[in-house]
Amino acid sequence: MSFDQLMPIFLSSKVSKVAPNLPFKFTGGFGMSPKDEGVLMVGQGISTMFAQAVLFPLLAKRFGCLKIFRLTVIMWPILYFLVPYTVLLPREYRMLGICFCLLWRTTAQALSYPPNNIMLTNSAPSMLVLGTINGAAGSTASLCRAFGPTITGFIHSKGLTVGVSGLGWWITGTVCIVGAFQSLLMTEPKMGKSLANPMDEEATDHRIMINPLSIDAALVAATLPELMNADEDLRAPRSRTGPKDGTGS
Repeated sequence: MSFDQLMPIFLSSKVSKVAPNLPFKFTGGFGMSPKDEGVLMVGQGISTMFAQAVLFPLLAKRFGCLKIFRLTVIMWPILYFLVPYTVLLPREYRMLGICFCLLWRTTAQALSYPPNNIMLTNSAPSMLVLGTINGAAGSTASLCRAFGPTITGFIHSKGLTVGVSGLGWWITGTVCIVGAFQSLLMTEPKMGKSLANPMDEEATDHRIMINPLSIDAALVAATLPELMNADEDLRAPRSRTGPKDGTGS
């Protein structure tokens, strides 16, 4: 999310005429027009479709989801640290450098999201809680989409005021390093029997809680015939008989 927010600003920023003070103090961008940026975005879309439809199935079959996820997550910090330095390339190589970074980004994104979703689904201990897990993951992703670009945009603006246009990129890359270390601690979950056949689980799992209202409804249904019979007996007319001695009143 931060990459998508920072890259258009970086591409449209004016080319700096101030000499850089390496390694960190430099500003400027590529000075691209919206039309040129649109062409690059189209290229990103095409490369993403190719990586997700062709490249990912081949790599997943050969290496598995966890190895692909680790590789792409480890690549993200390197990319974030390199992107700002593309403005320092010779003029004839700048476009090649930014195209390489965009291709790197789209490939890493296309190869990291599917394994993440697959492993998240397989980590569910039961189909009964899969919806809760996916809901929590979706809510967390939405929260990151809301605050990620806001925070990185604020950091980027502060970096420009001190002459460090790469500050937002490098701080985001530092956050990615934390995620890369976390990926090394992950284990690939296997699809359990409960996920494969949820009907059997519902039939055999004795820990499923029963709704108390269902119990009350069952008790009412069981006692209803007796209550109806008792009501009929109360409403039936009583037989009146004369005196037993046979004499009239």
